Formats: sequence, structure tokens, C-alpha cells
Amino acid sequence: MVHNPVVVAALSAALLAPLAAGMYSSNSPVLQLTSKNFAEKILKSNHASVVEFYAPWCGHCKNLKPAYEKAAENMKGLAQVAAIDCDEDANKRTCSEYGVQGFPTIKVFKPGKSGKPAIQDYQGPRTAKGIVDFLIEQIPNHVTRINSKTVEGFLKENNETAKAILFTKKGVATPLYKALAVDLLGSVKFAQVRDKETEVLELFGISKLPTFLVLPGGTAEGIIYDGEMKKEGMLKFVSKFAKTSAGKPAAQAEEAESSSTSTSSSAPPPRPTFDSTIPEAPSLEDFAATCGSKICILVVVPDGAPELTAPEKTNYYVNHIKQTFPFFQVQLSKLSVEFVKGFGLEKSDKVQMRALSAKRGWYVGYDGDSASDEAMKDWIDKVKMGEIKKTKIPVFEREEVVTPPEPVKDAPAPEEPAKEAPKEEEPPKEAPKHEEL
Repeated sequence: MVHNPVVVAALSAALLAPLAAGMYSSNSPVLQLTSKNFAEKILKSNHASVVEFYAPWCGHCKNLKPAYEKAAENMKGLAQVAAIDCDEDANKRTCSEYGVQGFPTIKVFKPGKSGKPAIQDYQGPRTAKGIVDFLIEQIPNHVTRINSKTVEGFLKENNETAKAILFTKKGVATPLYKALAVDLLGSVKFAQVRDKETEVLELFGISKLPTFLVLPGGTAEGIIYDGEMKKEGMLKFVSKFAKTSAGKPAAQAEEAESSSTSTSSSAPPPRPTFDSTIPEAPSLEDFAATCGSKICILVVVPDGAPELTAPEKTNYYVNHIKQTFPFFQVQLSKLSVEFVKGFGLEKSDKVQMRALSAKRGWYVGYDGDSASDEAMKDWIDKVKMGEIKKTKIPVFEREEVVTPPEPVKDAPAPEEPAKEAPKEEEPPKEAPKHEEL
């Protein structure tokens, strides 16, 4: 792949170098935390979480990274594997609140009945298997075990609320099934029946195991799930029967909304909504690989909004044209003065966009109506067709990235002793299988 080295170096120096400090990329399975989202993502979550408090310059943190990302991949959909960069000034207060004195420090947060999570230091092996095994034990169990004596009471309790029942040969709930119950906590009651409970199996007419059944509520008959016993499909199935804020099952609410829309000639058709997140601008290497030979769209987020919460207008285009142009976001305050000036940006509370080509050395600014989908579509089309005036990317004074030395003064606590360095990863074959029910 051919790149314009001067332009890439200039972009790196002015834009990407400040962002390259974080150890986990936007594509990492590890959940990225900041002081601003820590409470929402961890303290208020119904899911169990493990959090690594780290510094990018820490040797032990770098050694842990491969195992930690493996753990995050293994626990996807079951529990949260997260990390926070304590070297970032904005995050230092949070790291201090949790008594972090060395790196990496790993803490586990388990939701508690009082609304506050129970917190403990992770002292186990620093391997993917060690972290996974420990975190699995922290997954809250909201699954009720029912038998011939308790089934009647379970069915009568909150009869209007949907109930999900798994008929299985297993005596205890699997991590997958417990995670499903956590996902729909408060909307659907989950239960499990073992094969030995023959009376209960006969009551529901169950002849094969495992069988996943949902009782929609009231007098509605039970519906059997006929897909693979994997979380994604099971969650999609049972979510249809979860209660909405209006007190109706989601499936009924969607049907009613569709019917209302089709019978009203004056009402405009509903606009599509999406739930994707524009990734943060990557490191220089990733940037060069992604944008070196194609046009990229840079979304500049105003100060006070550290994460772009995917406004509908921007999200619409990410989902519809991301195969044509990669989208990246960056916080305005992380840009150098030279970059802000050179790319015609302003200190603004509005989202700004720039289309740029590192290979050809030009950029195009978006100056249309930020509330108009049509204006954005027209701009994108003109950029794609080359029908819009381009501005040459300025060559900034610094043309190469210089890695800053490790901090000396006011630095965070030193790394932990070498004896606590992560152990060699255990064979994958020993990793637990979490998709089995």
C-alpha cells in the first residue's frame, strides 16, 4: 500500500499521537472506560465486571494485554472485561478513588442487592483462563430452579410477566443462561427444570432436552424456541416477550406501532434508528492501513462529549456508507492548535466533519446544515464523486512521531514486582465452553 509519508506523519503528529497513549485499540474486545462513563458502565451495571487499572508505559500491563484481550473475547456477552488508563489526567481521580498504587491493578465488581457492587481485588493467575474462571463465578444468578412442588407457585407469581424456562440435563445454571437472566432482569423471569423432574416435564409436554420455552404471560400458550442454543439467538427470541415501558410485550408494541403508522396517511414513515458507535481515531499504524489509500471521514466531537453517542443523522451514514468511507471520531480537546487551525475547525459545541485523503493530501470540510440528512447525503455524494473543492492538507512543523519518555516526576506508582508478572498462557483446550446449555 502506498502512502504519502509526509502527510501521514503530519496527521500523526497533529492528531493521532495524543490518542495513541491508550493501550487498547477501538477494535479491542476490552471495554474502554473513562472517569465519565465509569459509574454508568460498571457501578450501575447488572453484569459482573473485571476492571484493569493500567498505565501504557507499564511493562507488566503490556505483558498482560494478550491474555486480558483473550479473556474479554471469551466472556463476550457473559460479563464485562474493561480497562481504564490511569495515565490520563482525566482518569486519575477515579484511579485514586479505588486506591490504585501500582500497575496493573485488577478489581472485580459484582452487583449487590443494595444497588452498590461488591468490590474485590483480583489475586488469581494473570492468564486468560484464570481471569475467565474467576469472573464466571461472579456472574449474578437470577435463575429459579423449579420442581414439582414449586412449579405452581412460580407460574402464579406475576402471571402477566413473561417467563422463560429451560429444560435441561444440567443441575445448575450455565454462565450463558445466567447472563440471559441478567440481560432481561426485571422484564422476564427465568427458571430451570432438570430432567429428573419428570412430573414438570410431562406438565409442559417436554420430550427432548434441552428445550427452551417462553410463557408470554396471562393465558397465552407457551412458545418453544427452535434455534441454536446460543445466546444471540436466544436473547433475540425471548426479548420479543419482554415488557416495554408501555406494559406491552415488545412484539405487540412493534406490531401496534406498525399498524398505527400504516393507517395514518398524514404521519411520516418512521426514521430508522441504529445502535453503532463510531470508533475513535486509531494509532498511526492503523490509520495508515485504513485510510492510506482511501477517503476517511473524521467526526470531531465537541468538548464535554467524550464519547459520540451516535446521533441519528451521523449513525445513519455510518451504517449506510461505511463500506465506502471509514468513519472515525476524535474529541476536539485532543487536537493540537495546529490541527484545528490547519483543518479549518472551530472551538464549537457542534459536531464537525472532515473528509480527508492521506494518500492524495487533501481534505474537504462539511459546512451544511447539521440537522439535515439531505444536506449530509448531498455532501457525501459530492465527496465520493469528486465534485467538491478540495483543500490541501497543511504540512505541520513536526513530521514524525516521537515517543515520549516514561514519566519521572509525578508519575503513578511503579510497576508491580516481576514475580507478579503474568504467567504463560494455558492451552486453549482448557478454556471453559460457555455456549453449552
